[in-house]
Amino acid sequence: MTRAQTAYLDDDALDLSAADATPARVIEIGDITAGIAVPERGGVRFFSSERRFDGLDGTLFRTVEQAARAARAAREKGRQPRLRAVV
Repeated sequence: MTRAQTAYLDDDALDLSAADATPARVIEIGDITAGIAVPERGGVRFFSSERRFDGLDGTLFRTVEQAARAARAAREKGRQPRLRAVV
């Protein structure tokens, strides 16, 4: 289950006008906090909170939902067992 929670930040710190101000969102994949999606012009920037999501750190997504899907895919990729060649 992917969940995005709202985290309120100072609007001045985000450099957004009051009309464009949207809260930052915490993205959780199951029981793991993947990171935070901070709104900026053009979308949301993802900042990872755990090593397995560092590949997405700093990426600009158009929506929070796209960031959450990418985080879910990164988690699933990390779950896949490594295959070894049998000699």
